[in-house]
Amino acid sequence: MAEEIKAAPMVTGEQLETMLQEWDTPLVVDAYATWCGPCLLMSPEFEAAAKDLEGKVRFVKLDTDLEPQMAGRLGIMGLPTLLFLDKNDDMEAVEQGKAPMAVLKERIEGALRKDSIDEEINGGVRLDACNRGVSRPVAIF
Repeated sequence: MAEEIKAAPMVTGEQLETMLQEWDTPLVVDAYATWCGPCLLMSPEFEAAAKDLEGKVRFVKLDTDLEPQMAGRLGIMGLPTLLFLDKNDDMEAVEQGKAPMAVLKERIEGALRKDSIDEEINGGVRLDACNRGVSRPVAIF
């Protein structure tokens, strides 16, 4: 029986490092563990989103138990964690250490132009604060 090709494949820390060096589209990382109940519940929705946004956004999964060094580098403190990353085109700011290489995609396109932000907050999704000077990815729990 052939293995099903996933729209959101599992990656190693090394593969993720390569993706972070060679940006082509925004990247969403699902940091998870196989023992994490909420991670398992979210998995089908993550795969569905990956299929819906194929070609626009790249979705990958990182098993934090298998890749503890990468999880630490990304600042993963709880599971599940989704990281929304995009390339920062302001290379001068990046070189001066004033902006991170990976930034939240303009705060998810202005929270989709703020039309749905109240729904997101009331739906239990929490966005952590983010400044352009912060050098770690922003996590959505």
